Amino acid sequence: MTSTLETPTNPLPPGPIDPGPVTRRLGLAELFSKIRVGASDRDRDHDIPYGLVDELKQAGIGALRLPVEAGGHGISLVELFDVVADLASADPSIAHALRNHFGFVENALSLPVVGIRGRLLEETARGKLVFGSYGERTTPTSGDAQADFTTTVRKRDGQLLLRGEKFYSTGNLYADYLVVKGNWETGKPVTVAIPATRVGIDRTDDWDGIGQRLTGSGSTRYVDVIVRDDEVLPEDGPSVDKYEASFAQLYLTTVIAGIVRSIVADSVEAVNARSRNYFHGQADHPSGEAVVHHTIGQISAYSFAVTSAVRAAAQALDAAVRATDPDERAELRLAAALDVSKAKVIADELAGKAGWLLFETGGASTTSQSKNLDRHWRNARTLSSHNPGSYKLRYLGAYEVNGELPPPISYF
Repeated sequence: MTSTLETPTNPLPPGPIDPGPVTRRLGLAELFSKIRVGASDRDRDHDIPYGLVDELKQAGIGALRLPVEAGGHGISLVELFDVVADLASADPSIAHALRNHFGFVENALSLPVVGIRGRLLEETARGKLVFGSYGERTTPTSGDAQADFTTTVRKRDGQLLLRGEKFYSTGNLYADYLVVKGNWETGKPVTVAIPATRVGIDRTDDWDGIGQRLTGSGSTRYVDVIVRDDEVLPEDGPSVDKYEASFAQLYLTTVIAGIVRSIVADSVEAVNARSRNYFHGQADHPSGEAVVHHTIGQISAYSFAVTSAVRAAAQALDAAVRATDPDERAELRLAAALDVSKAKVIADELAGKAGWLLFETGGASTTSQSKNLDRHWRNARTLSSHNPGSYKLRYLGAYEVNGELPPPISYF
């Protein structure tokens, strides 16, 4: 290591990221800026942002997609993903933590608003967040909506009791209500929705991934938790729509898009924060170096490509959701699923490259743990690992060559 490398001093200040027009219109820009200021420190110190999530609740973040007449903001899917990208550029863990809530709302709005489902939407309008407990380590495959869950609801002495353990419970540390999938003792599937603070529920912060460390994605355990009869969700029946999981997939990719925007901002900050150049440089300061301009230009182009891919996929999904004719809706759903998969592949690859190039802008000093710039690569890599791109590419290629349709459930 040469003596020309600058000595790390203080962490880099947060770079400026302008929020989009939807975020500004909703009055969320100032809060998002506040969230961004401490994001790096929270990630490094594992400081769980309960207070900031509470502020988001109070600002009505959970009701963005609810119709205005139901107490929400009534924004479109495209607008929702714009807001998610803005929030992810501020703190991707917080943005990711909200995914299951938005997924619940999206699903609930497509079904009859009755019983507990209707009450949960009313609670959402009041600022509450609804998260889910689905995955189990014991199921033979990942993402099977009809999995042979070991979580059970049984009746004892006239009471329904919930028992089981879930993992990857994203967002549950911040939940007001939990939607839990399991089976009756007979083996028939059941879904219940209960307050997150009910006796017998243990939400553990034991997620140990390399990135997205503050998403609340740990284990949730249920030990004889009382479930009221009116907290059992009605059976949805066979879904009219295929590829419903495209929403959840695009959500994660949108968070990656926000991360790449942060990489652009932090690369600029990294250059401007340097006090000296290399002896073989061609300018007095790195900010005047053509090679540095080239590197940041490349990162900026990657960000544009990822953002554009996410926006195109969001428009396709929005068109599918708005369609009323069943045949047209099915066709648009398939098109959206393919576009969402393509956007994921693009985002995963370019985010990884952008996270690497960030370190080309400032030399070894950028690797200082105090600056925590590696969090961008770690976070993007963690998000992309939720559903490896190689699986997506296999189906995208098979569709192009043979017209083979991708699976209509779970990860598509």
